[in-house]
Amino acid sequence: MTDETLVLRHPKLLSLYAFWLEQCAGAPLPLASALNPIGLRPWLGNLLIMDVIRNSDFVYSYYGQSFSDSFGGDRVGQSIARLPEPQGDILRAEYDRVRTEVRPVARVYSADFDGVPSTWERLVLPLTEDGSTVGKLLVGAYKLDRPHPVATGAPRAY
Repeated sequence: MTDETLVLRHPKLLSLYAFWLEQCAGAPLPLASALNPIGLRPWLGNLLIMDVIRNSDFVYSYYGQSFSDSFGGDRVGQSIARLPEPQGDILRAEYDRVRTEVRPVARVYSADFDGVPSTWERLVLPLTEDGSTVGKLLVGAYKLDRPHPVATGAPRAY
């Protein structure tokens, strides 16, 4: 992993990142099977867990209630290929980056959801199932109180 600094604004994402670092326990990545749902309780409503399918697709295996409420339903079992093209392309690039670089990525983005503009901060954390390759992604996302101007384009690490 590179030694880039990760900048996070939302306190819940800061605590999720600290939790992920604790779960690494000296290894480059935490084991997905070692994550205890009780330990994830503070963030559950704002978490997604993505399964990495043959290193080319990403499927929701957990979809937090906050996302279901905000985006109109549960997506468990669905591929990001089912999302509208621009959104799916952005997520695929972001998730591929985490998978290939084997390090967390964060970004702030603004979007219009059903006519209501809002700004969110996302943190994508890699997990392993075999001790070396990224097999799952733990994604936390929270609305920010104040909109932050964000340039459009590919996701980038902070």
